[in-house]
Amino acid sequence: MIFLEETLFKTSAIKVSAAYTPFWYTSGTIGPYFINTHFLYGGENAANDLLKFIDENLNEPIPFVNKLTERVLDFYKSNSLYKQIVDDFYGMIKDNPNFIESQFISGGERRDWFFSIIIANLSQKEHLFIFKNLDICNLKEKITNINNARISHIADLITQASSYERAWIPAIKNINGNFVFSASVVDRAQGGKEFLSTQKIDSFSAVIVDENFFEDAKNSGVINEIQLELIKQFTKNPDEYGKNFLIKYPEFLKKSINSNDKSIKSKAERCIKENPYKIDFNKIF
Repeated sequence: MIFLEETLFKTSAIKVSAAYTPFWYTSGTIGPYFINTHFLYGGENAANDLLKFIDENLNEPIPFVNKLTERVLDFYKSNSLYKQIVDDFYGMIKDNPNFIESQFISGGERRDWFFSIIIANLSQKEHLFIFKNLDICNLKEKITNINNARISHIADLITQASSYERAWIPAIKNINGNFVFSASVVDRAQGGKEFLSTQKIDSFSAVIVDENFFEDAKNSGVINEIQLELIKQFTKNPDEYGKNFLIKYPEFLKKSINSNDKSIKSKAERCIKENPYKIDFNKIF
């Protein structure tokens, strides 16, 4: 496996579950692996510290983005793992014509900022911070019009590109920006690239998490054959995988509902309430 792919596992940015204890996702569904790309920021503890800093300072945008930029740049200089990851990522995108021609680099609240700030600094382009309420600012002020200037967006992860559709693309349109390129560290291969193509946005991802990626991980001894088979089932049909698992192993759902972990409990409760798998829970409970 290449350095970036290995590091995804070493930093727990990608976690593969034990054979019969899948992860709960926010949507109330389950799956055999979980991705936290921002853990590449020096590991889980450093990444969570930065997320905490972001959450505690969002209410004052201009002072906040200056402090955040300083903090990320200092960490880039001091953490060799993070520096190598970012340098490798930048090396993959810096010669893309759309990236070269962009006047601005954008990143969306919150996890995109782990990478977009540094890419803007390395490329010597102005960074635009996009907030979930669609406001955009630079280090000095709120931005309202950039007169059709080209923008490259840097993301930690792309799945179905729902954040792009809901927030990043509309926000950039609101300031008369020309969204021409998107680069993400990880692509979950769930249709995001295809959606961006329909919007005439060129895109690139450093790592594509698909069946070949996990085959590589198995061959490298990172995961075992049983884990790989479950991942294949999930990749082929996530809904069928989830439904079959919960019906076959009802104790997993029961245990989750009664878990002392509030996050697990709430996701399991959402599964029952919203029933994304169309299961007759009366046969389970």
